[in-house]
Amino acid sequence: MDWGAAGQKRRSDNMSAKQEIGRFFSAVASGFKHYFKFTGTAGRSEFWYFMLFFILLYVLVATLDQFALTPMVRISELPWGHLIPMGYVDEEVGYLVLLYRPFMMLPTISVTIRRLRDVGKSGWYTLLWVLPLPVLGWFWLLPLLARPSVIKNTV
Repeated sequence: MDWGAAGQKRRSDNMSAKQEIGRFFSAVASGFKHYFKFTGTAGRSEFWYFMLFFILLYVLVATLDQFALTPMVRISELPWGHLIPMGYVDEEVGYLVLLYRPFMMLPTISVTIRRLRDVGKSGWYTLLWVLPLPVLGWFWLLPLLARPSVIKNTV
């Protein structure tokens, strides 16, 4: 089977590549537009497109940090550094990454809370990004975030 042709067929049945790219940028814009909005819902595509943007931008910032700026900070040596979740994944970071993480924290928390509400769960499940242990909670949280939206009757 030609997987490229299968992908093209699926895309042509549902939407064009241009429309998909538009949805991606719309989800990113929505994530920043609703920076401080912790009410309402976020659909599955909005959440996952925003997380894709978060990861792609993180890789870009980390790469720039690694090759352009040499000073590195050991997260474990920061005050309360042992409580910073990404310190378990990436212990030494540059200054750009250190600035990127808090900048992206609120929109990521916001879109996660809205996504959890969309699947019928409490926004407090967002704490699973960091509790009980940063990576351990992800195994419970990610399947919740991948669920389809809960249809609510408004009758």
